Amino acid sequence: TSHKFTHLWAVRGGAGAIKLLPYLDEFFKEKLYNPIYFPLIIGYSDITTLHLYFWKKFKLKGLHAPMVIHLPELTKEAFKRLKSFIFENMGEGKLTGKTYQSGIGEGILLGGNLSVFSSLCGTPYFPEEKAIILILEDAKEKLYRLERSFLQIIFSLPKDSIKGLVLGDLGEVSPVEFLARVEEFLPKNIPIGYAFSFGHISKNYPFYVGAKAFFKASSEKAELIFKG
Repeated sequence: TSHKFTHLWAVRGGAGAIKLLPYLDEFFKEKLYNPIYFPLIIGYSDITTLHLYFWKKFKLKGLHAPMVIHLPELTKEAFKRLKSFIFENMGEGKLTGKTYQSGIGEGILLGGNLSVFSSLCGTPYFPEEKAIILILEDAKEKLYRLERSFLQIIFSLPKDSIKGLVLGDLGEVSPVEFLARVEEFLPKNIPIGYAFSFGHISKNYPFYVGAKAFFKASSEKAELIFKG
């Protein structure tokens, strides 16, 4: 059957999103459902759980972007970009930031909220790919908590699967300090960048979780190009 809705946009963050996963499993087990008819999920923060669930189960991409309640807080440029992705069906995009470690990498863009992603470790819902560009943000977390959550993800992913690391806003935590704390556990040959414009900020630019991505970090800048 044809679908009636093209987008499913979260009004606000869903701290209980992880509670939905067993029920989604039951729903899809009982129904013959063609995933191509499922609407594009829009949201970030705790909605990371749903983005990763649908990528893991159906290889469906999700739009990591502000919830409806956060629209008044966006800058004009962020709001303009968001409208382009939603109403013009933009299938690709670019984000830029600063370089921590130079390199070039390609892979599937997976991540979202760091703490939420780590909560899936050790569960059937944890996504794995042979080549991953890991993209993360967080807010209102202490440095040691971010470090612990990040290492949990690193230790859970297949060895050598991380081909790049992209950091957005980390709240009050300095991304450079964070990277220095975990540097010994990071591959030495991958691009690593920080200060990208996404997360719990007014310049919360959209990207597709599950998109194919090319990431280059050089002395000049770090640039992430993704295609849905």
